[in-house]
Amino acid sequence: MYYVAQNSSGDTGWGILYQHKQPGIILTIFGACLFGAIVRTLLKSLTLPYTVVMAVCGILMGFLSFPYEQVDSYTNQIANIDPELLLHTFMPVLIFSCAFEIESHNFWKSLPQVLLLAIPGFLISTSMIALLVVKVFAYKWNWYVGMMFGAIVSTTDPFLSSTLLRTLGTAKALPLLIEGESLFSDGASYIIFGVFKDFATDLVPFEASQFCVKMILQLVGSPLLGFIMAKFIMFWLSYIFNDGLIEITISLATAYITFYVAQWLGMSGVITVLMVGLLLDIVNFSPEVEVFLIRFWEMLTYLANTLIFFIVGIVISRAFQHLTLNDFFNIIVLYFAVYIIRSITIVVLSPVLVRIGYGFRWQWASVCVWGGTKGAFCLSLTLMAFHEQGLDEHLVREKVLLLASGVVVLSLLINATTLTKFLKLLGLCDVSVVKRMAMYSAVQRVTESSQNTLSMLKIDRFLADANWETAEQRVHVEDPYKTSTEEVSIEDFCPTARVTKCPDCENNIPYVPSQREREDMMEEARMRVLKAQKTSYWKQYSSGMLNRQAARTLINTADNMSDLKGKFITVQDVKKYWEMKGFFVILLRKLEDWLYNVKAEKLKPSRHPWLKLCYQVVFSVSFEYVMYVLILLNIFPIALGFTDITHYELELQVLNYIFCALYVLEAIFKALAMRRAYIFNHWNQFDIFILLVSGVDIYIETKFGLSEINFHMINIVRVFKMFRLTRALRLVKIVIPKLIKVTNRQISKQLSFGYDIGKGYVIGEEDISKIIDHISDDKSISTELKSILEKNRLEGVRELGFLQRDHPEIAISVKTRQAIRAVLNSERDTIHSLMSGGLLDDIEAAKLQKMIEIKMKKLTKFPPTISAPTAEELLKSLPWLSKDTSQINFFKRVAQLLFFDFGDTIIQQNDAPRGIHLIVSGMVKITGYSPDLGGKKLKDRNQQTDYRSCGTILGELNCLTQQPMEVTVTSETATQTCLIPIDSLLEAFDVFPEFPSLEYKIWHSLAVKISTTAIMEHIVYQGWTYRQICNHLAKAYVVDLEVNRKLNIYDGTMEDVVVVFGRCDDLQSLSSYLAPVLISRTTHQIVGTANTTKLLIVPTAHLETKESCPELQKLNSVPCLRHAAQRRSSKHTGSGLLKTVVSGESLVGSSKESLKVVEQKVPSTVRLEF
Repeated sequence: MYYVAQNSSGDTGWGILYQHKQPGIILTIFGACLFGAIVRTLLKSLTLPYTVVMAVCGILMGFLSFPYEQVDSYTNQIANIDPELLLHTFMPVLIFSCAFEIESHNFWKSLPQVLLLAIPGFLISTSMIALLVVKVFAYKWNWYVGMMFGAIVSTTDPFLSSTLLRTLGTAKALPLLIEGESLFSDGASYIIFGVFKDFATDLVPFEASQFCVKMILQLVGSPLLGFIMAKFIMFWLSYIFNDGLIEITISLATAYITFYVAQWLGMSGVITVLMVGLLLDIVNFSPEVEVFLIRFWEMLTYLANTLIFFIVGIVISRAFQHLTLNDFFNIIVLYFAVYIIRSITIVVLSPVLVRIGYGFRWQWASVCVWGGTKGAFCLSLTLMAFHEQGLDEHLVREKVLLLASGVVVLSLLINATTLTKFLKLLGLCDVSVVKRMAMYSAVQRVTESSQNTLSMLKIDRFLADANWETAEQRVHVEDPYKTSTEEVSIEDFCPTARVTKCPDCENNIPYVPSQREREDMMEEARMRVLKAQKTSYWKQYSSGMLNRQAARTLINTADNMSDLKGKFITVQDVKKYWEMKGFFVILLRKLEDWLYNVKAEKLKPSRHPWLKLCYQVVFSVSFEYVMYVLILLNIFPIALGFTDITHYELELQVLNYIFCALYVLEAIFKALAMRRAYIFNHWNQFDIFILLVSGVDIYIETKFGLSEINFHMINIVRVFKMFRLTRALRLVKIVIPKLIKVTNRQISKQLSFGYDIGKGYVIGEEDISKIIDHISDDKSISTELKSILEKNRLEGVRELGFLQRDHPEIAISVKTRQAIRAVLNSERDTIHSLMSGGLLDDIEAAKLQKMIEIKMKKLTKFPPTISAPTAEELLKSLPWLSKDTSQINFFKRVAQLLFFDFGDTIIQQNDAPRGIHLIVSGMVKITGYSPDLGGKKLKDRNQQTDYRSCGTILGELNCLTQQPMEVTVTSETATQTCLIPIDSLLEAFDVFPEFPSLEYKIWHSLAVKISTTAIMEHIVYQGWTYRQICNHLAKAYVVDLEVNRKLNIYDGTMEDVVVVFGRCDDLQSLSSYLAPVLISRTTHQIVGTANTTKLLIVPTAHLETKESCPELQKLNSVPCLRHAAQRRSSKHTGSGLLKTVVSGESLVGSSKESLKVVEQKVPSTVRLEF
């Protein structure tokens, strides 16, 4: 260890720092980090790359160390750093972080291009550079040294170019190609460098076999080791839940240990770590660790680049100590030669590059050439050559260090600093029309949101006198893609603003995009839809609604679709994950065939008393276990027969006769019991085979046991003794039920995994449909996208309905697990709120949070199947009954159980509401118009087609409003529903008028459901999850707004106001709000314009519901005697737990023939809804 020299002169100034020996390298390293932070702060106003500035700073510090001994004491150890240490310290971080950020799907598609540039391209460049330095430069190098030097300077550093390309938003394939080529060429250069360094130093003679083994280890062993390590880490992480410290420690240790082990085994650490980083992705880690993990690796990458370029600068400065004019000229020639050779290499390979991967353009080729800067890996190999004692110090080592360092400096000073202008010159910085339109639309929505916020703040009592003009100027958001004054204004790129003039009347008419423009706009919209789908899948995974494997599968599917122009994710792309096929399905069928074809229910006992007795004996459990015990007892003498014990030979022979006789007796009993079916059973055929072998065995043993036999006969006897062991195979029959259980569990897991994928896919389609208008401003494209997404959603719901019909226990398990996770998420959020509000101590919060996380972790082992609930259980779980025992018992008494066959009509459009249907089992198809919420006319409402299954409630709104049914509901499968007649419902309103009344609770349940959709479609709440919106609406209440009645809103007591039924007008702007809609926060007074208008009001967090709305007290009232009598006039009563309907004439009108005879009790298992 080098230490700062002690100054004993007693001088002030520098001498104070030398009073104690301290490791100067520590101060240098952390001083470089601090200096890097200062440089990064100052560079925010400059265009120079950060790493270039750090390298220049290192060079300057190295030059300062020559005249100043005090500076040299701090830089000397860094200048003489071990290259292997430099490689093992920084390369794992840079490689893993680079690979971890790469989208693996895009990488695997670009892999042929990457390998073509990294292996053949690298070898071509290395060979041509070797030719230059051997034949042109006057250093008298041999070919071994020339190839070694060519391997050094042919490497590239992708950090600068790839970072800049991603910042400018160019095609993803280009930075991926540059990064991939650099990483794989680093691995190739390390191999070539090591081989020719050994040749140049004459350490070992060339051996073809050894060279082949080394190449196999590098090219095959490295990826294989990376794959094994990645799978091991994935398995380990699957047992860790939401422990950021452990998960991040694993990721860091994995990068370094993998690199070290690969280098130790003679493999390529670069390729091995690259493979680990590609296979691991953010989905492998807990969702809560995502931000922490990404920031951690960003910090490590930043520190690594800061230190490594600073160290590179110091090393380069030392190399320039012995620079001569001839060396300077050679550096200039070499610099230009390196990039000319790289250009030639890419031109030679371009015919192949354009036909594989994502294609290849001349602009990409130019960037690959000019962006191929040299960096840390090049200097690491240079230092390894400089420290190699077997090379000549003056003719080889110093010249290699000088030339390589010179090329690195020139590439950083010239290529890195001019890369931005070079990209602009190529047109890669140009923003497409479609992206300009998208940015313009986003800026407009941000501006709208800011105006809403300003409007709300202006009525705040503390901020009312703020300088709002200054505030509006400071919050104004400029469009980053805004064009200059000489170019077309950005508004011309927006289809809603683009107009053209009629040549006849010169009137402005809407501009219709060309076919090519529309195709480009549609493709851009498709890519945004796929990106939004991936975001939806990630949100579902983060909230625990999707498991890790399902989220990864859906995200990978979206990535695959991005490469297929015009292709969206369809049901067929995800349906394969829940189809009943594969090894386990075939195995289950075979096992069931082997086990169940001997069951008693497949045979009828004979009428003969003796045969009937044999039947009862054979098919009894005791008989089976007696035979299993006999087989176990028989194994012991069979095993003794293979030992050298000879004095018990007679006893073993007698035991063999006894057991054979028992087997014969068993076969006779079975033949008498099963009669003709005996011979067709697999197990009985196996028993016959064992008896035949035993008979031959006894014959041979009796015939030749006491006489001398030849060698061949001894072998035959031994073979038949071996066949005795087949008797033990009958014990497999005991294991088969266990194997069936295990196989069923694996199939259930696969089906649960498939159902999880299907449900996540459908939810993703629903999420995207709500924001489709924000994805594209062109109405025709938005309409087409909505049509595609709705079609895919319906197909997904239908397929899931069939899956639920066939395997209801799978769907119940998935839904139960998701419900538990949603509640646990809410509990955890509540704890965070209490802790952030100071109502809960950190220690207490940690204990509660740990309990919740333990419960969350247990959900990973949740059973894949759960029995379906009964009709009575579904009735109890109705959201507006709130576990009220009296109300539940009332509806038990009046509810009716109906049965429908496939194709039967349950509800007919335009019929009067007959009651509320609760689907108990089966799946129905809903066709008609969207619900009539009292605000829109029939022609303005959308037609809809949908599928619903168990647990769905139909007809709530129509029973409340007495409006005709808007939809027709038909059975897609055999369906069972529980009907609450409308008369009984109205009677319940009178029976249960206490606050909150039953009628209010139904309205509240519907209002929350309607508001959830309206809020999720609003731009302000697009980042919110479904759970967050539900929590937001938890304390919301419903208010009636009578016609022509005014109501003040957003007065400080209301967070949001949603029109859920009817319509109202803004008294300021005179704009109308038709349900369902979230009222703008710029509105402060509304008036009802419909006979019935229902508002859902979300109070501010600090107010109670009744405090914010005194009108809720009116809900405590009961109807007068006259109206109560009118409600009771048409009521009828029933009896029983769930009243049975024999005739459906009064219930479904024209669908009388669809009702079937109903059983008196509810089935024990039914299918639940999707």
